[in-house]
Amino acid sequence: MATNRPVWTATHVGRVRSANEDLYLVGDRIGREPIESWSGTLAGDHGWAVIADGMGGHEGGKIASRTVVETIAGSIDRARDEADVTSIIADANRRLFERMYSGEGRPGMGTTIVGVIYFENSALVFNVGDSRAYELRRGQMLQLSRDDTLNVDRVRRGGRSHALTQSLGGTTTPQALRPHIRRFKLEDHVGVLLCSDGLSDMVDQDEIAGILLRQPDSPAERLVAAALDAGGKDNVTVIVVGARK
Repeated sequence: MATNRPVWTATHVGRVRSANEDLYLVGDRIGREPIESWSGTLAGDHGWAVIADGMGGHEGGKIASRTVVETIAGSIDRARDEADVTSIIADANRRLFERMYSGEGRPGMGTTIVGVIYFENSALVFNVGDSRAYELRRGQMLQLSRDDTLNVDRVRRGGRSHALTQSLGGTTTPQALRPHIRRFKLEDHVGVLLCSDGLSDMVDQDEIAGILLRQPDSPAERLVAAALDAGGKDNVTVIVVGARK
């Protein structure tokens, strides 16, 4: 029988932005404040966690991330396979465009999405955009998500491009989405890290891995603190799902 997994989450507006356009979902809990942290448990036989990183300026990014997270929250409990996840993301994208032109949103507002769904013996990781998912295994990190970004800036400046090749919304007319979905076998000692680019842009992977090893009791808060110490140039949101106890 599957047992629950510990989960930690933290989000922060950062040191530059005036509003937090990130939003997270863990089980039935949706983020409530621009700066907050929370810990609890995630159902080991059918639990989920999601981060959306909104964009669009002013209120647009906040509306986009909340629209997508709330839409996903209403149907993710029925997800069992890759086709279900693809359908859920497509529904969220449709709802985003409906709000975009209903007077509630802003033209071109959009959001990335990254998430994990746990089953008894496996898990599905999915993403659109550049928010990331990592497998955590005995101090090592393996990126499970795929960045939907152009490589031009990486070549020219040695950094990571922020020119997205796809997102939910982010355009004035709907575009076909090709979400990245990966199923992997669950092992008791394996954890998962989800994060917006406010972490992955500010803190390198080796430092993230070191913090997770040194701070097992408050990993999400410590990772957010590291991003703030590095400059906090963007909103930052982190979810750490721990090993099965």
